[in-house]
Amino acid sequence: MSAALKRELVPILEAYGFTGTFPRYRRERPTSILFVTIFYDKSATAFCLEFGAHERGDKLTSWGELIPENGLMLEYVPFDQRARLQARCDGGSVAADWFAFGRLSDDAQFRDLAASVTRLLPQVEAWFELGTVGPNVSPNGR
Repeated sequence: MSAALKRELVPILEAYGFTGTFPRYRRERPTSILFVTIFYDKSATAFCLEFGAHERGDKLTSWGELIPENGLMLEYVPFDQRARLQARCDGGSVAADWFAFGRLSDDAQFRDLAASVTRLLPQVEAWFELGTVGPNVSPNGR
């Protein structure tokens, strides 16, 4: 699945202006840094895209560590200020709602699934730009 995501999804993320290496990507704006990370479930049979924004600048953690801006990752965005792009949304986000690939058996199927995720990326952009919760977006903490 990772190879298919690298082939299908990563070039589209890069076209949106994200940089990084699999599975972590970021896009810098004048006042914020946008993050998109690909998360797999524990059994590596499903994935989602988790995303969020952090204000520019260094971050002082609650335990006193200073994280330089270039070291920020999605994990430093408060959980309730992140969302997930997933196959279906029914009021929550569990691995059963994510993009399942455990039963796929060939490269074409993996690529088709990865390509279907790329078609949902405008929902991520709408969430970043307007706070719009699209049909495949599950805000964390709600």
